[in-house]
Order: sequence, then structure tokens, then C-alpha cells
Amino acid sequence: MAFEPLTPDRRRAMTRRHLLDAAAIVFARDGFHGATLDEVAKTAGFTKGAVYSNFKNKDDLFLALVDDRAERAFAVIEEILDTEPQHSSDEQLPRVRQLMKSDAAMWDDTWQALYLEFLLYARRTPEGRAKLAARDRYEHAAAEHFIESEYAARGRKFPYPIREFAQVMRAVWLGLQIERLADPEAVTDATIDTALDLLYEFDRIAEKLASGE
Repeated sequence: MAFEPLTPDRRRAMTRRHLLDAAAIVFARDGFHGATLDEVAKTAGFTKGAVYSNFKNKDDLFLALVDDRAERAFAVIEEILDTEPQHSSDEQLPRVRQLMKSDAAMWDDTWQALYLEFLLYARRTPEGRAKLAARDRYEHAAAEHFIESEYAARGRKFPYPIREFAQVMRAVWLGLQIERLADPEAVTDATIDTALDLLYEFDRIAEKLASGE
């Protein structure tokens, strides 16, 4: 087994990873406003200086955590959706159903409440709004990519504007997540199943239109 020396770059990457993991614990426990960089440093076992050597401030740390969580989720989603190079809507639906009920899809009440807390805080400042807009564009581009990849795997072209459809799809899931925060019993597994069935029924119609049937 090859031995990899602990270079300065690897040490910095390990420190950053440890700080992000600690931040996830502190933010989830204390909320965005209640969390402090001192507590993140303490949880990670580092000094506060180590936090500032990797992140400008609490906002920067939180957004880095959002990016890290999203990248991990998208990697899992892409892996699941790419399990088979060719698949129909009916073949893909069980995989997506399983995915949407997992943590990989960010279907997490604590995280959603935390993100909404940050959203309401950040939108009051020009810098915060700009960062949130950039974050939204990134997630939107990822949703468009998944739709395009799905149809490319079937040798089809999506018959509607992908940008608008991706926005509608994301709005549906965000709405369900917010609704579940207000009333956990209002959004059940059956609700998720119904939403997916409706989306995939539309997908079947779109596939027929794309094939000229």
C-alpha cells in the first residue's frame, strides 16, 4: 500500500474537512444565529484562528457547508441515476422514489429549517442576496443537468424548456419541505409517492411527444 505524506495541502484539506464536519454539528444544534465560530473551533478541536484561516466569517463558513452538502448530494444522485446507461421512466421511478426518501436528497427537516433561517437573514444584505442567488443558480444548473442527462440516455430531446421545468420541479419539492416543517404529518411518504407519480406521468407524456407518437 502506497504511503502518502502529510503535505501542507493535505493538512489544510483535512483541517477544512474537520471544520465543516464540526460546523454541521454546531449549526444543526444551535441554529445559524445561535452558532458561534468559537463553538465550531471548540467542537473541531482547533483554535479560532484555524477557522479564520479557512473561512472569512460565519456567513462564509455556512455557505461553504451548504456547498459541501449539495456537492455530496449531487454526487449520490448522479451515481444512482447513472446506474443503468439506458432506462425508461418506469425503470427509473423506483430509483428516484428511494432517493427522494433518503438524506442524499437533502430531505432533512433540521437542515431545511437551518437553511431557511439563513435565507431570511442573508437576503437583507446585498452580499447575502448575491451569494444566495449564486447558490440558487448552481442548484438550478444541477437540476437542468439531470433532466438533460436523463433524456440523452434515452436518445431523446426534452420537448419543453428545461430551465422552466427545472424551476417548477424544484419549487414543488421546496414547497413540500416547507409544508412538512409547519406540519410534519401533512407530508408523508404517500405524499412524496404521489408527487413523483405525477412528475413521472408528465415525463411519460413528454417522452411520447419527443418521439413523435
